[in-house]
This record gives sequence, C-alpha cells and structure tokens, in this order.
Amino acid sequence: MLDHARGKTLFLSGLAFSLACATPAQAQDDDGMCRNGLFAEQNAEFGLARVIGRDRSRFYSDMDGCPQAGASCQGKAWLVPGDRVVTGRTSGAFVCVFYPNATGGTAGWMPRQRLAPIPVDSAPPLDRWLGRWSDGDNWVRFSRQGSGLAVKGLAFWPAANPPASTRPGGPNTGEIDGSARPEGSRAAEPGCGIGFRLLGDYLVVIDPERTCDGMNVTFSGIYRRSGKTGSN
Repeated sequence: MLDHARGKTLFLSGLAFSLACATPAQAQDDDGMCRNGLFAEQNAEFGLARVIGRDRSRFYSDMDGCPQAGASCQGKAWLVPGDRVVTGRTSGAFVCVFYPNATGGTAGWMPRQRLAPIPVDSAPPLDRWLGRWSDGDNWVRFSRQGSGLAVKGLAFWPAANPPASTRPGGPNTGEIDGSARPEGSRAAEPGCGIGFRLLGDYLVVIDPERTCDGMNVTFSGIYRRSGKTGSN
C-alpha cells in the first residue's frame, strides 16, 4: 500500500498531458521501462493527472510482456481515486506514471482510462522559478540574473552525510553553477546539460549527461519548493 497524502498536488513539465496511443515507430523504439529513479529521463513529456474510478487502481509492471499482458502484470502497489500522479509517455492503453510519497515515490504503468488530465500553466512568470528546490538532499536554487536566471545546485551520492564507517571520504558530489533562460515552462543550464520543467510548486530536473556529477551522482528527479517564491 502506498502513502496516500491527500491534497498533495504534484506538477510536472511539458506543454500538456497527452494520452494518445503510441505510434508503431514509438512502440518499436520504446524499451517499455517505467521505474523509479530514472522516471525523469525515461520520459520526454510530462503532465499531471488524477486517478478516477470507483476502486483502487494498481500499478502494472514493465517486464515479461507487461503492461500489455493484462491482469497478470498488476503489482501490489495501488492508488485510490483522487490521488494525483505525474504522467509520462503512453504505450497502447497504458500511461507511465509516478506517484510521489514520503519514501521517494512509486513508478509504473497505469491504464489511461483510470486517469483524468489536470491543466497546468505552460508559461509561468519568471518569479515562479525563484528560490530553492529540493529532492532529498539534492537541491537547486534559482535567482534573477538580468532577464534570466542564475542556477546553483548540489547533488550527492549516497547521501549528503553518509556514515563515516561506510564512506570515510564523504559523499560523491555534483555541482551546478551557471545560468538559464526559461522558455515557457522549460529551461536548460547548458554548461552541465541539465534541463528543467516547471509546473506550480514542483520542478522536474533532467540530468542525462552527468557532465557535472561525481560517480553515481545525478540531479535527475522531482523537486519540491523549499524556499519562498521570489527568494534568492
């Protein structure tokens, strides 16, 4: 069972939430993976949706012909009507979704008939970017720089303060110190090759190149605001 936090609104990037079926070419190129950890990198577009229906909606796995193989693909994790999820790409009648909770979150495929898209702002004002955003120990901070943004951030592996008995040299780290110019709800820091998608009080960080990261470190994830809007 998942931690169902009522009233917890999660926004993800992209211009809109598309529930259209994948084309044959997309299906051929898609490895079918929909899992925790790399959700931000496995999906090119994002949206927000609410679980609908009258009963639980279970996550479907991504192995052994799933999710198309049917009920045998259903896992133990489930959501209830009203829960909100981050949505990614589609595969036939299924959508890759991520549900955030206190332990990080759960990703998996879910029937698209159980999801109702929620509109998001595709052109938020610059002030909505400002402040500090966090995903566990990792953080990113935006401040004004002319008509754009200055970007700073730190990421850690395995954690910011690992036990000295297991990591006597301290954590591996990554660092961002650059600039970005938002276009709609998107921005990018070119020095590290990191992309950002802003929706409401949530930020998707996409770090596929690991240019500015130490071994096993990545900024990729779903971040929540940890500083007030407009703060530096």
